[in-house]
Amino acid sequence: MLERLKRQKQELEEEIEELKENRDKFNAKASEYSSKRDELNKKARENAEKAQELKEERDKYNELVQENKKKREEINEKIQNLYDEVEELREDIDYEGRKPKEIKEEIEELEFEHQTQVLSSDREKEIIDKISELKDKYDEAKKQLKQNEELSKKLEKIDELKEEASKLHDKVTEHAEKAQDMHEEMVKHFDKADEVREKADNSHEKFVDAQEKANSYHSEFVTKKKQIDDYKKVIEGLRKNKEKKEVEEKKKQQEREEEEVKERAQQLYERFKNGEKLDTEDLMLLQRSGLV
Repeated sequence: MLERLKRQKQELEEEIEELKENRDKFNAKASEYSSKRDELNKKARENAEKAQELKEERDKYNELVQENKKKREEINEKIQNLYDEVEELREDIDYEGRKPKEIKEEIEELEFEHQTQVLSSDREKEIIDKISELKDKYDEAKKQLKQNEELSKKLEKIDELKEEASKLHDKVTEHAEKAQDMHEEMVKHFDKADEVREKADNSHEKFVDAQEKANSYHSEFVTKKKQIDDYKKVIEGLRKNKEKKEVEEKKKQQEREEEEVKERAQQLYERFKNGEKLDTEDLMLLQRSGLV
């Protein structure tokens, strides 16, 4: 039985060694996946943080776009009001001849006829000459407009406001382009964060799977280790019992041998008393027994 228990213990020890190797292998894999997951999560956070920074920058530029649009609209409204005032002033001017607006309208009508209709040579020459004449009159009427101080100031103000509105328009365009650039970069970083986070989640799933396997092997390892300890206790108990029995058996054997020697010596002593001649070995046996 003792030998059978020793063989079973040896088999358990081999199983335990295999369980330990598998446990350590999956613990190493779990550690590898954990490190990879943490590294990927770090990259995902970095991309998300960068995307958030870009979002804040984009929002700032969008705010500037709205602010400058509002300013531009206010200026355009002022320009329109000034144009209305200018138109009223133009109507009130006492021109030496026709008004610039009337002349311009006639010029446009003649130009339209010249460009869209098939004309005879005489009619074409007539239109060209008339347009030239009207342009001279238009320039003269414009000079009269410029000579009006109030009108001139309003026109100058209109030009100033137009320039200001143009600059604001440029700013609106510039800031809108920057906002768009920021938005596109933001989307890229958010997409990258999602992509990396998906990989991190995949590594985490592998980590959990490897850790569960390692824990399973370890649990089995602990169970069999306890069985080994139980085997050791049983084997040790059996060994001690065997040794005790061997000692007792040896003692009994010794007692039997001593009893046999004693009986032999007693027989030799009786023969010695009866006058029989004993050899040297027999005499030595009697001496050891204390009979002579």
